[in-house]
Amino acid sequence: MKILNFKNSLLAFAIGMLIFTSCADEFLEEKPKQSVDIQALSTEEGADFLLIGAYSLIDGYSAGGAGFTGGSSVTNWVWGDVLSDDMHRGDQTTGWSPISLIERYEVDPSNGWVDELWRGNYDGVSRANDVLRVIRSAGDVISESAARQMEAEARWLRAWFHFQLQSKIESIPYITEDVIASEVPNIGPVWDNIEADLQWGIDNNMEEVPSQVGRASRWAAKALKARVHLFQKEFAQAKPLLDDIINNGPFSLAPHFYDNHDEEKQNNVESIFEVQYSINDGAGQHNGGTDHLTLYPRGNDVGLCCSYSAPSFDLFNAYKTDANGLPYLDTFQDDLLLEDYTLLDTEPFTPTTQALDPRVDWTIARRGIPFLDWGPMSGSDWIQDELGMGPFLNKKIMFYQRNKGTLSITSHGWAPGLNANNFRLFRLGHVILWRAEVAAEENDLGLARDLVNQIRERAQDDVVMGRVNNTTFGADDPIDIDMDQPAANYQLGLYTSFPDQAYALKAIRHEMRLEFALEGMRFQDLVRWGIDAETINAYLASELSDNKLPWIQGATYTSGQDDHIPLPQSEIDLQSGILTQDPAY
Repeated sequence: MKILNFKNSLLAFAIGMLIFTSCADEFLEEKPKQSVDIQALSTEEGADFLLIGAYSLIDGYSAGGAGFTGGSSVTNWVWGDVLSDDMHRGDQTTGWSPISLIERYEVDPSNGWVDELWRGNYDGVSRANDVLRVIRSAGDVISESAARQMEAEARWLRAWFHFQLQSKIESIPYITEDVIASEVPNIGPVWDNIEADLQWGIDNNMEEVPSQVGRASRWAAKALKARVHLFQKEFAQAKPLLDDIINNGPFSLAPHFYDNHDEEKQNNVESIFEVQYSINDGAGQHNGGTDHLTLYPRGNDVGLCCSYSAPSFDLFNAYKTDANGLPYLDTFQDDLLLEDYTLLDTEPFTPTTQALDPRVDWTIARRGIPFLDWGPMSGSDWIQDELGMGPFLNKKIMFYQRNKGTLSITSHGWAPGLNANNFRLFRLGHVILWRAEVAAEENDLGLARDLVNQIRERAQDDVVMGRVNNTTFGADDPIDIDMDQPAANYQLGLYTSFPDQAYALKAIRHEMRLEFALEGMRFQDLVRWGIDAETINAYLASELSDNKLPWIQGATYTSGQDDHIPLPQSEIDLQSGILTQDPAY
């Protein structure tokens, strides 16, 4: 099956010649200075060119345009992870101030990342709407089946881009192909509109097996619609969608947890929808998750940039397990393990012997533990400012050293980490744990436990091998490693029961954290569960104790305000009298 290449040379020609987006501050105007030539593109090939152009923005990145630095990224590494208890901004204590303000819960309407979130996603909405206009204009020129499929995909994309906004902003406008965008007010949540677009594809025989890998399927529509229902606590409506995917979809859990983050095992049996990244494919440009350029390890033996995206102490400690291999749901913050925080790589250190869920070392990079095939992480020399930011790095986004130069680029100025490791937006693991959540909400505790155990059982044997005997990692220290031994003390057990509903919900939410950490979902999940204030305040009290992490000392979380972000002031100014700012801001 051919894989859809979002930024290939044909697309570049089509976009360059036929799609001209307006200046950044005018893209929602009724008549932008440059726009799509509907008549010229009113063919099946033209409509598909435009559709590919809309897909090209699903990663949230537009070179030189809206979303350029990552504010609208599909990975949500800032809005979903840095805002949560899972991740710190990383890098130097003085770096990238807009993200620092977000991490401190001091975001305001003038923050550039708020602006990028808005513009990047509405740019995607605009492109999806152009597809729908062309389909309407073309009439019988496009076959009924092709028009129906392209409309289903365009509506799926439009739903996704609006979901990205609605999950973070309380009130947004829903822009369709038959309105004047600059005249649509934000009068409330648009969940019903998102659902309607997704349901259209489900009802109109959207392909279950797309013609090209990378296009949305009917299963992807059902997965996104189920998630939309979960955000509204509509568990009864989410349930049949999730059951359908589990029972009738062509999906199964991949053999190993890390298969879902391995660039050599993309589009696998667990995948429902992946954002396709492509490197060194002869297209003349790269499409590799550009907002990740700054998130990779530093150090002479890795040579990437710039160690942003630093997992928190809180997240690391969430992986601690008891004698039965179960997590400490209420007490994992006790006796906080800091690993080698404040230590240089040349200073002696031995990783903890505390029992841990093995997923921790496929998720978080830490000193003295093998880092894929790059050798053991050596500590502070891999991190820009380890003594200030903390000792951990994001492992899920990394590629294997053996693929450097083939599935990664070898040069990109200061940031040569761009690679072809897809972002897994929806996979069966998500669906199983969402279904467990629905079961718990319905007090079906046996089913909830069994679904959680499916995920845990898959991870039981996924231990990282290679016991490192070094205590220091200076440039001249030889590496002493026993590849026949596990890298750490791993214990992961199964639940024998969920004694009551409260326990079940707590266990499921914790399991989602362990399974999906650093995948951009955590903060919005806390908000939809209604536990954001209590969780974040407990996290800040623990994480910032003893004056750790100096750049976020004094950060506070305000319930009812910090659970969502404002509209960008630039858009309020452009559409005065149409858009209304959130009263909380």
